Amino acid sequence: MEFFLFLLFLAFFCLVTSVIVYYVKILFFSAKTNYRREELTDIRGDVFRICLDVLESGGNLVYGVLAFFFSALFVWLWSLLGSLLGEKGPGAFEHIFHIPIFFLAVFFSFPFLKEAYKGERYLALAKPVLSGLALGNLSAGAVHYGLDRDLFFLFYLLLLILQIPFLVFLWNREPIFGVSFEESPSSYSYESEDDWGSPTSSADPTPNDWEAEEDGPFTNETDEFGLGDDPFPDEFKQETGSLFSTFDR
Repeated sequence: MEFFLFLLFLAFFCLVTSVIVYYVKILFFSAKTNYRREELTDIRGDVFRICLDVLESGGNLVYGVLAFFFSALFVWLWSLLGSLLGEKGPGAFEHIFHIPIFFLAVFFSFPFLKEAYKGERYLALAKPVLSGLALGNLSAGAVHYGLDRDLFFLFYLLLLILQIPFLVFLWNREPIFGVSFEESPSSYSYESEDDWGSPTSSADPTPNDWEAEEDGPFTNETDEFGLGDDPFPDEFKQETGSLFSTFDR
């Protein structure tokens, strides 16, 4: 039962974090200023691609999935020691074993590992490992807080505040305290490059069909009114004038 809830919360936090990552991206980390309505409301495909990008770090989906789930599972098993060693209800052991020590250890040691093993492919697994440690810790805490009330609410809220913003920067490929966890550009883009409706857009607008001027029947006429030479000779005008004068009498 607890393991099923753990997996449920793991999927829930993964999806919620992806939604937060997407909106933070378009609000703070994007050069675009205007968005279509579909870009703000229809984000299911983008959320799925964000999750896939986390698991596919390093270009290998299998290794990324294994690194993510084993990290999350390890944190969950570690949190169970607090329940075994401590008593029922909030206690010291429960809170100690829910402190994200492995997450913090990998985070602070990564700059040294990156420098020591520069160029190694397995360093790309830092993203799914850190994501698994963070989301696994939050999922395990949600299970123990929801079922047995083994944690204080403020403590669990502190875990959320500590780890969710980190994941937002990590999944958006932004440096954290000057440390970049990914060097290669993203394999996908969940944001179109064109700035819709922006007056400063560099792309030339395509003229609409109804705005294009079509050649009319008098386009090639040189005369201003399109009549050309006078079709009525002077004799016809004189005879017509005398006829009208007769009627006037």
